[in-house]
Amino acid sequence: MAVGISFSKVADMGMSPVNSLPYVLSEIFKGISMGTWVIIVFCIYIFIQFLILGKNFKPWRILQLICTTIFGFFTDFTNMLLDMFLPKPELMELSLGMTYVIRLIYLIISIALIALGVFLYLAPNLISLPAEGISQVIAEKIRKPFPTVKMCFDCTIAFIALIISLIYFKEFHGIREGTIIAAFGVGKVLGMYYPLKPALERFLYGNKRNDCKSVD
Repeated sequence: MAVGISFSKVADMGMSPVNSLPYVLSEIFKGISMGTWVIIVFCIYIFIQFLILGKNFKPWRILQLICTTIFGFFTDFTNMLLDMFLPKPELMELSLGMTYVIRLIYLIISIALIALGVFLYLAPNLISLPAEGISQVIAEKIRKPFPTVKMCFDCTIAFIALIISLIYFKEFHGIREGTIIAAFGVGKVLGMYYPLKPALERFLYGNKRNDCKSVD
């Protein structure tokens, strides 16, 4: 997922929706890295989960703090790696049209990697990152499919980032057409991965889960 975010950053077509808010804040407060802002914003998401669930908030959800801290670190780390090794479209000696195609390819790779990362830890019911955790909580609360709620949540965060960007920069800074594409694309691609869930569970658990179901 962190690599996917970094691809989005290099594509420079607008950050992926969930990370658009940390990115915009890191551009405003440059003394704090994007990874650190990821940790701060995701901690807010955990608090919102607590507000939604109330007494039903399970202590294991606090473990999202560990995932958040690791994810924030890897966001900074992969940003550094891709800045060093991934060719930047604007520095390629290509026509404007071809440069845009390269940016679009980076964006598609970003969407595929982010959706795959979400699927790989949600399908086997591992501890989720807060952005997905809050989407799960909302989906269960309103009884709607997770990919649909995820898409709506991403669009909401992107809109908030857009407002902050317009207020501070007076322009669409970090929020572009790529943000909109990713807002719908991640949820759609995630839905495409979901048929692979039974195969992933068999790979992780063998026949144990089926045995448990038969006993039940």
